[in-house]
Amino acid sequence: MPRVLITGASGLLGANLTLEASNAGWGVVAICHQHPIQLDDVVVYCRDLAASDVPQALFRETRPDVVIHCAAATNVDACERDPELAYKLNRDMARAVAKAAKSVGAYLVHISTDAVFDGVKGNYSEEDQPRPINVYAESKLAGEQAVAKVHDGAAIVRTNLFGWNAQDKASLAEWFLHNFRRGKPFNGFVDVWFSPILVNQLARVLLRMSERRLAGVFHVAGHDCMTKYDFGCALGDAFELDTGLLQPVSVDDVNLSARRSKCLCLKVDKIEVELGEVMPCIKDGIQLMHSLHETGFKDELKRVLVTAGG
Repeated sequence: MPRVLITGASGLLGANLTLEASNAGWGVVAICHQHPIQLDDVVVYCRDLAASDVPQALFRETRPDVVIHCAAATNVDACERDPELAYKLNRDMARAVAKAAKSVGAYLVHISTDAVFDGVKGNYSEEDQPRPINVYAESKLAGEQAVAKVHDGAAIVRTNLFGWNAQDKASLAEWFLHNFRRGKPFNGFVDVWFSPILVNQLARVLLRMSERRLAGVFHVAGHDCMTKYDFGCALGDAFELDTGLLQPVSVDDVNLSARRSKCLCLKVDKIEVELGEVMPCIKDGIQLMHSLHETGFKDELKRVLVTAGG
């Protein structure tokens, strides 16, 4: 199998993708920054890809066939408070990675977000015009544009994902589960719609895209769409928790630093045609997340991280 280099390899997508690619027989080079990982047969580098000269030197040393760029600033409210850092990580780093990948002849998959849309229309296809409404979305769209300009063979993947995180910080799904288990009422948005895909399912699609060298913009998400409130209820049902604790509220009633798009449902027809398969429904992904929990996958994922005493 070819060699894949994965940036942000300790993050939600990066760690799951590293494990998936390794288990599937790929040669894997994992790039971390502040949270090193270790995994048999995976070559790991701790580097700051935001330093402009690092990607070029690193890619020349490792000579990957495929680069999947997961590293990014993803905290929406933090990006709003620090636009300079958001653009440094989401635009400038993406450009440097794309240039480095192009220079060594590597295929590139750049991970973007559904948040590039304003959420007014919903049911967005790849042909719809992005209209970002916060700094995170603006910086991610700028990253898309930078990548497309310097690497014409790259794939730009807009997505929204959930699943088990290697790090202690909770993903959206883990946040819901944590709050259910606390046993106290908490809020879920009834007017924010999205099409999330389980990170493990997304990882497999990204590897198939890499095998086929698909180029252009692709929406890779759940086949259907639901509110975040309904998503939380579906999680609670799957894990047999008390969904009565989840209180329906409007996002307009919550004080957030950054504006949120309300309807980010994505059309996935293009990737389904290219791969000849249907993207998974959200509830199927939730059931798989539960199954992974039952079989000890979460513990396996946590062991990928290097602890302070390890």
